[in-house]
Parts: sequence; C-alpha cells; structure tokens
Amino acid sequence: MSWFTPAVLIWCGLTVPVLVYALVGKDPTGRLGGRARGPTLDARWGWILMELSALAVFPVVYLAAGERHAVGDVLVALWLAHYVHRTLVWPWFVQRQARPLPAITAASGFAFNLVNGALLGWFNARLADYPQGWFSDPRFLCGAALFVAGAALNIYSDYRLATLRAKASGGAVLPRGGAFELVSCPNLAGEIVEWIGFALMSWSLPGLAFAMWTAANLVPRALWRHRWYRERFPGYPAKRRAVIPRLL
Repeated sequence: MSWFTPAVLIWCGLTVPVLVYALVGKDPTGRLGGRARGPTLDARWGWILMELSALAVFPVVYLAAGERHAVGDVLVALWLAHYVHRTLVWPWFVQRQARPLPAITAASGFAFNLVNGALLGWFNARLADYPQGWFSDPRFLCGAALFVAGAALNIYSDYRLATLRAKASGGAVLPRGGAFELVSCPNLAGEIVEWIGFALMSWSLPGLAFAMWTAANLVPRALWRHRWYRERFPGYPAKRRAVIPRLL
C-alpha cells in the first residue's frame, strides 16, 4: 500500500491552507447573520445529507474487508455512537427557525466525510497492526478518556444551547452556565477534544488527519461565533474566550 501514507500526509497538509483561509475569511454559511452562498436546503435534511457519509463509510469499508479485529471493532463502535446521534438524532432538535443550510456546505461536508471514512476504514481493515494489550496502553487509555470527556462536553453544550434558543423562540441568546462561562463554544471545543482522543486511541495517520481537519473546521467557526456574540451583546463577558479557556 505504498500510496496510502503519502495520500494521507497530503490530506493532512491540506488542513493548513483551509485553516488559514477560514481564519482570514468570513462565515460562508450565513449562519451568523451574513448571506449564505448559493442554493440552500432545509437545515435538518441538509445536516443529515452532510453527515450520512460519515455514518456509513468507515463501518462499511471496515466490515466489507472481512478482516475484523478487536481494536477496529471498538473504534467503529465509538464512531457509530457519535454519528448515529449526530446524523439521526441531533437534526431533529434543530429549531424550525434555523437558517437553511447552503447546498454547497452540505455537499462539501458529504465529500469530506467520505474521504475520512474511507481512509479510516481502509487503514483499520488492511493496515492496522496493534500490539497485544493495546487496550491497556497509555495512548489508548488517554485517548479513550479524552474521547468520552469531549463527547460529554459536546453533547451537553449542544443541548443546553438548543434549549436556550428554544426558550428564546429561535432568537439570539447569550449562552450561560456550565462551560459557556469559560468559552463561547464549548460544544465545538468538546468535539475537537473528542477526535483528538480518537486519534490517540487509533494511533494512526488517518486518525490524526481527522483530528486536524476537525480543528481546522471548528476553530474558525468558534472564532466567528465568538466575534458575533461580542458584537451582538455589548455586555458579553470580557474574560470568556472562543474555544480554549484563557488562550483562544
């Protein structure tokens, strides 16, 4: 598989221009008050379309190869735990007033998830060679702790924010409580931590690539949202950061 490692390294490297472009540009989705680019889709169905390839491709590629192993089974199970919720449960909690999702965002998200799922599935089916006792290795244990903590922070913060917005009938809200007292986007911070944990558990280039892409996509989004909160609410807490307490 001489092509695999260079391909994944190139995929990792592409996160750099994407991050730079996102940091100097504006929110292309129009969710923070700007105008969305191009045709749009209903928020729920656009989200399901965007995440559907993530839900399916990694498990399908891995299982279709017929070379299952215990570590791969655990990684697929954790992946499914995240994406069954994210794809099939979470969209139905998006308010009816949510802005439509740009079709280009849904399509690019679908393609992005397709690539990551294929790389993770292929690695775990064909190339993974975990040592005996991997489940007690510090890398796996630290990764599992980060994955669980990040997922808990992500889900709790998502639903708290959704509840606050529902009480405001879909209007702008100043988030309060929990990790929102430290950062503007603990839901995004939690997802970044979650996939860093997954990368440690898998100890693989595709796992690292997915964590890098997650950060490249979500850090700029957190900064956009933080900036929007500060512009919208004059009394916004000055000490609150965007995504990393006391730093960023």
